[in-house]
Amino acid sequence: MKLCLVCSSGGHFMEMQSLRLMWEGYDRFWVTFPTEDTRSFLGDERKYWAYFPTNRNLRNFFRNFLLALRVLLKERPEVIVTTGAAVAVPFVYAGKILGITTIYVESLTRVKELSLSGKLVYSFADHLLVQWPKIRGRYPRTCSREG
Repeated sequence: MKLCLVCSSGGHFMEMQSLRLMWEGYDRFWVTFPTEDTRSFLGDERKYWAYFPTNRNLRNFFRNFLLALRVLLKERPEVIVTTGAAVAVPFVYAGKILGITTIYVESLTRVKELSLSGKLVYSFADHLLVQWPKIRGRYPRTCSREG
């Protein structure tokens, strides 16, 4: 199985790194931002650099949506796994259009409600995983360890 791992740099990238046991045995490629941390950690991993800034930047949203279509059609992953943030949204949308299973893992820091990115992909992601029961109660389409 081939995975597409999508995340912003910084905390979202570190959260994806914490999921290493889930993805390390699979053929995979990354989509993230070209920052010091991602360049250092990813080394020889197959990667595509996304456009930033992304927060409320419509121009880069559309650029990343076109990047998503191009990369996903080239790589043909079976699953997109993302820990957010805004770069995740165009990849989840493109994945939905192309029939690719999408898994959005909400940030550990989101205790009471979904992030803006989580809200934007809520109706499109095949699986939206949250880490706190309070969010699970507010958003019935989410999954957590308890259910």
